[in-house]
Amino acid sequence: MMGITPLFLLLFLASLLTGCAGNPQQTQELSGKLSISGSTALKPLVDVAAKEFMRQHPQVKITVDGGGSKKGLKNVNNKVSDIGDSDIYVDPALYPDPNMTDHIICVTPFVMIVNPGVKVTSLSKEQLIDILSSGKITNWNQIPGGNDQPIHPVVRPSTSGTRETFRKYVLGGADELVGTPLNVDDTNAVVNKVATTPGAIGYIGLSALKPTVKTVALDNFTPTAQTIGDGKYNFWSYEHMYTLGDNTPLLTEFLAFMTSPAMQKKAHDLSYITIDEMNLPKVGSLPGEQLDQPALAFSSSYESEVNRRESYN
Repeated sequence: MMGITPLFLLLFLASLLTGCAGNPQQTQELSGKLSISGSTALKPLVDVAAKEFMRQHPQVKITVDGGGSKKGLKNVNNKVSDIGDSDIYVDPALYPDPNMTDHIICVTPFVMIVNPGVKVTSLSKEQLIDILSSGKITNWNQIPGGNDQPIHPVVRPSTSGTRETFRKYVLGGADELVGTPLNVDDTNAVVNKVATTPGAIGYIGLSALKPTVKTVALDNFTPTAQTIGDGKYNFWSYEHMYTLGDNTPLLTEFLAFMTSPAMQKKAHDLSYITIDEMNLPKVGSLPGEQLDQPALAFSSSYESEVNRRESYN
């Protein structure tokens, strides 16, 4: 009996340790809350991702709000949101916190939209400047193929990252001086306003396009991975998720989920351009250095506004 007792004790202790460990899935089950705000262009994808992530992790609660890229950046910087969605790069002068981390999720192609009654099918950048900035063009009949109808621009508010992208890459740095800005950066509001206003023109993320409006090409090009990659269509932006670090399991898992194969497929289905389709190493690599795409999806240390301009404009 004395020889058996030590063995019995070892087995007993082992059973206790196994019981304490429990089911591995139980110990790894995620819980907690995430608050996300910002870009209305990325919101359709984030809405879908949040819903699916919460289905897979019932103890997680995710809230998704829009408000525009600049609101998202401000919210994450002020710790109002855990994630700030943005169409634009953070300005280090405004947000110098070294913990501000950029996670590139996908690319949003933007499109010009008009009221269905407008007959024009393509606009040049010069024509758009004359419509929206200088005000030289006020009627659609001033453009070849246009009908006799006053032009009514629908302008996004200053908090909009889409507006900032439009100003930089379509208007050549000029600002929109014609039209009345919407009070809130709401893509659906832009679509509805253009759809119900004769002669109206605006711009939205391709993912938000509805049959109630009509798209207009830019210099006869439409947005595809090919035309963007070739530099022929430059009204687009990377979609960023900014965080103040990503040192919580829930935040880390959700960011990984956003660039998972399943969500990248969903991004493609929603008319975004995926990381693979954009071939991000083209803009992310330093001379003589090739970066793998998964690494670039989670860190933009080699990605910048300068690289975006040099590689695609």
